[in-house]
Amino acid sequence: METEGKIYRYIVVGTGYINVTASSHLKGRVLVLSVILGPSGSVEVRRRYQIPCEAPVYSLAPYSSSSLVYCSGHSINMRTLNTQTKKFDVVAEKKLRSPAVQITVAEPWIHLSCGEDSMLVLKFEDDKFNELFSDEVARNGFHHFQLLQGFFLATDKELGVVGLWQPPDRRNVESLVTVVEAELTSSISRIRQGNLRPPWCMRRTPPGTKTSGKDLIASGIDGSMFHLTLLEEDSLHLLRYIQDLYRTKAGIGRHSPHGAENGVRDPRMGHVDGDILVAVLKLGNEWLREVLMKLDETGGSALAGFTELVGKVQGILQGESDPVDAAMKYMNELVHGVVL
Repeated sequence: METEGKIYRYIVVGTGYINVTASSHLKGRVLVLSVILGPSGSVEVRRRYQIPCEAPVYSLAPYSSSSLVYCSGHSINMRTLNTQTKKFDVVAEKKLRSPAVQITVAEPWIHLSCGEDSMLVLKFEDDKFNELFSDEVARNGFHHFQLLQGFFLATDKELGVVGLWQPPDRRNVESLVTVVEAELTSSISRIRQGNLRPPWCMRRTPPGTKTSGKDLIASGIDGSMFHLTLLEEDSLHLLRYIQDLYRTKAGIGRHSPHGAENGVRDPRMGHVDGDILVAVLKLGNEWLREVLMKLDETGGSALAGFTELVGKVQGILQGESDPVDAAMKYMNELVHGVVL
């Protein structure tokens, strides 16, 4: 925090406790702590400020240089440190439909993951919270991560991950639009971004992806780790085609519905299972080539269509003349390039 030109570093903790004097009623506190080095060289933690709350504090985040945003019960609150009274003054408060389990701030925007209605986007202006966008589907919100301007990855407590787009003009739509939806094997509690590729790998963005040179890593509540990649449309079509070939040959059918309703693609069509791509890589180049050739023998044009899909992913054919070899090399770079 910064007050009167001075910068103070604090640890802020949101808590909940049982008030035994009020029929075991749950209450909460926001504690502002500082860490100092004691005279004997020991590290001491001291409580500097305390904000009493009528309900447990589920999440909090800093706002500007001297304010805090936190969720207590079903309310989102903002407090600002008053250097004269040494207290946090009330700035704004707003009731929510369900508690916010995560808060992130990109001033003046405040993004919430709510326990029963997924994501909510607020704007702080004129000393009040204004609700601008909310998820079009009520989900058990768990975590969110802003990947691009106006684009979020949001997770829920039922194994789901969705890509939500915030339209630039709220006059046309007030809901966050679901553009991709996937179901994993564990609920995701955190998503982080960073460069996790070994030194011998080329530090470049793989063709057909929107990674900005960084990788997305997600952690599940059971301790599992996931590598996530945001695909461009052409790359998505190619990898989904390979995925569907494998699922059909394995006798497990296609995972998602096909086609579009009213010209809008089903969000589940935007997910490619990396474990299936790994299975295809283990089967080898000749397996994929043989599957395509057998489809051609039945009167289709699978190889020609596959070649066209490969050609649309810019840069994938560089140094490779055979489309099958190029596609397998591309998949290997996507799924094996990151060290977890």
